Amino acid sequence: MTTAAFLWPVTAKADIDYNMPVIFANRLWQNQILVSLLNGTPQFQWEMNKRYGYIRKGLHQPELDDFVLEAAVDTIKTKKPNLLMVHFTDLDTQRHEHGFSSKEAIQSLHRHNYRLGRLLEALKEANIFEQSTIIALGDHSALDEQKAINLNVLFHQQNLITSNATGKLINWKAYCKSCDGSAYIYLNTPEDQSTFQTVHHLLELLVEEPDFGIEKFMTGEEAAARGADGKCAFMIEARPGFYFLEDYSGEFIKSITKEDTKTNKKYTMACHGYSPEKENYGTILMAAGKGIQQVTLPAIRLIDEGPTFARLLGVSLGHTDGNVIEELLTLKGKIT
Repeated sequence: MTTAAFLWPVTAKADIDYNMPVIFANRLWQNQILVSLLNGTPQFQWEMNKRYGYIRKGLHQPELDDFVLEAAVDTIKTKKPNLLMVHFTDLDTQRHEHGFSSKEAIQSLHRHNYRLGRLLEALKEANIFEQSTIIALGDHSALDEQKAINLNVLFHQQNLITSNATGKLINWKAYCKSCDGSAYIYLNTPEDQSTFQTVHHLLELLVEEPDFGIEKFMTGEEAAARGADGKCAFMIEARPGFYFLEDYSGEFIKSITKEDTKTNKKYTMACHGYSPEKENYGTILMAAGKGIQQVTLPAIRLIDEGPTFARLLGVSLGHTDGNVIEELLTLKGKIT
């Protein structure tokens, strides 16, 4: 089967026939165009950029998604891939910068509606609409936040982090690594029980005070049982309205303003990375076309999506953590 992917996450150097991966030049000596070309399908990417590159304004939205749309429509018509994956980030960008239900986010939803319509029209023009399955999905939602927690500021005050006269970090015993709505706390020496107990006691005190923004915490062992990184000493969860940053100087709790988001990308008005147990934090999956039942399911798991899509393609992923969502499909039973 023929495959194509546009800015689909974790596809750099993947065995995809027509691949434009999402990968960034994160070294000073790297060039973004060259990094993208070398990690995807060079000739295909060159052609798409030659035809539609004028639409793009770097990574700025909505122009980036508009460029991806034209390249995807072109690919549907000319390549007719058996599997096409398109990752639009316009909505995610607008929510980060302006808030979950901001007018900018709502406008991006209308743009997504238009983009989906263009893709459906392309399937019809390519005469493959009737045998196609169309799935629109999100891998996460987002929650509004107004305050950032810099737990490393407290670690610095407790001499768990040390810096030199210029403010450069030179040593650490404990460090808080942000995942936005949650965070890991690592110990430089994992068997250091004294530091473990110091951090544990500090977290107990912080959880008791709502204004400090930490909802709960768990040990690395408990985090591993939930599928997170068991190498951490602790995993912590932010209360609604808070998220984590990694600054070790400045304010422990920083209130975020619109001006902050304009001057520094680390400041946002909404983010993700929270526990899936958070209220109003679900995302969506909508499907129509070949092999799909007309049904509404109250909930599914993200890990069930891969095996389900494989079933629609007539293949099996073998043993996976997730299961096929049988209720969604007209095609039942195992693929042989």
